[in-house]
Amino acid sequence: CSWPPPVTEEIAPGYHSIVPMDLATIKKNIENGLIRTTAEFQRDIMLMFQNAVMYNSLDHDVYHMALEMQRDVLEQIQQFLATQLIMETSESGISAKSLRGRESTRKQDSTDKVLH
Repeated sequence: CSWPPPVTEEIAPGYHSIVPMDLATIKKNIENGLIRTTAEFQRDIMLMFQNAVMYNSLDHDVYHMALEMQRDVLEQIQQFLATQLIMETSESGISAKSLRGRESTRKQDSTDKVLH
């Protein structure tokens, strides 16, 4: 899947001073390790959407597409974060149960040793 090329000054004069972020830059920043967390990704993608809305007028298709994509992306990020939280909670629950199980076994072993 190839990313669309960044907008050029010839196509949209002044665009980069208003919209200093695009999908290709975000992808490059992920690959280079400059974006490492969901929060960093969300910051840059929201910057891109907000700036696209600021740059384009209300009657432009890009304005409306940016708002729609922003809503969709926010929803996807929230779903991802919720799933991540469930996974972390599930993993810590398993760890706690596992530790409690080991603790019960140790207590039983020590009780058995005292009784025998």
